[in-house]
Amino acid sequence: MRKLYEPCPCCGGFIPADEFDGGDDFEDLIRQLADEVYKSKHGVYSPELVQGTAGELTDALSEGYGDIAVDWDTPDHLMLEKLTENVFQFSAAKSYQQLRDITLALRDGEGNLREPGDFMEAVDALGYKYNREWLQTEYYTAVASATAAARWVEYNREADLFPMLRYETVGDNRVRAEHRLLDGIVRHIKDVFWQTYYPPNGFRCRCEALQEPDSDAAETGLPVHLPQVPPMFKTNLAENGLLFPKNHPYYEGVPKDVLRRAMQYLPEDYAYRTRDGYEEHAMLQHEPEAEENRAIAEILAGNGEKDIKLLPRLHEKEIDLRKKYYGEEYVREHPAKCPDSFIGGEPAEFKESGKANMSKRVLDASRQADIVVIKTKEVLTEGYIDMFIKGQWDHDDRLNVKRIIIINDGKTHKYERPEIQKR
Repeated sequence: MRKLYEPCPCCGGFIPADEFDGGDDFEDLIRQLADEVYKSKHGVYSPELVQGTAGELTDALSEGYGDIAVDWDTPDHLMLEKLTENVFQFSAAKSYQQLRDITLALRDGEGNLREPGDFMEAVDALGYKYNREWLQTEYYTAVASATAAARWVEYNREADLFPMLRYETVGDNRVRAEHRLLDGIVRHIKDVFWQTYYPPNGFRCRCEALQEPDSDAAETGLPVHLPQVPPMFKTNLAENGLLFPKNHPYYEGVPKDVLRRAMQYLPEDYAYRTRDGYEEHAMLQHEPEAEENRAIAEILAGNGEKDIKLLPRLHEKEIDLRKKYYGEEYVREHPAKCPDSFIGGEPAEFKESGKANMSKRVLDASRQADIVVIKTKEVLTEGYIDMFIKGQWDHDDRLNVKRIIIINDGKTHKYERPEIQKR
């Protein structure tokens, strides 16, 4: 079993892991997953474990940051957006490692398959480590990181008036020697010092950076030899929108797709990013065709289309998520399809096409959505486009199409099916 968060005599003051309130709901789930692993003799994936871990750490985020109502375009919302995303990716990485360790526990040190009772005993020990001891440290780290992130936003907002920050420890006999050397240092918020030493500077670090209330406060000098902090924490987590360091051991060897899938479970308030006239799901940053869809959405928004929402691409087996993002009616009619977008609440499919294969692209798009958007590769005349569209309404294999939008040379040409126009 890997080792994390070794006990540190300097950072006591926390309740024993047995009395930690978090992690109460994991035991039954872990045993159920272990049973699946033992029967199949290979690893499993558990969205429930990801969501359960993320739920605990999201509570820590709320506790540390504070429950504040913020508009989508404020610095606080942008920070919470990043921190929430970090929580879910960290939770996915942790879940991957825990399930991997459970799978490895199938065999003993000599490579022999364990008996069910011995296997479950090993699983229980793993569960205690991951979901009691380690989760407790992660919870309090998340609270400290979230508090520091909220203050970082506030400090930057008021930097013109109060630009100086002071490093402050708790001041008791449990403060780490390295952190004690930093106590009382005052530096400008833009000083490179804070790129390394803005708290937290280790797991369960209790240090703070406080804003100097005196607008004329002066910087202090720095020790000749600044102390070393753990390499993982030699960064400003808040400035990077992180609760946990990027190089945390949980991330070692985790496939990118595991982190990508974690984004599917983001809360609605933080799942979508507001862009220039449209919204996109956070998962799209990992999608290869996202840039093309963004370009199309931006053109549509610039030409008067409203309520454009770029959607995540989901596997056909992810039925609950498909219903959540695409709607039950769409999932019922298209059990294996994924629309690129919703426009005004209607599914839309985006295609880029040359002149020669435009009709085929309309057909392909019609199999996934009722709104078809074609971005032409060549510049076409309006007369040609009008003639092309008239021919599309006559095809029986695309009767579901309500609207066709042609993007030609940066301009949109919008058409509704004739029988719809007559109503």
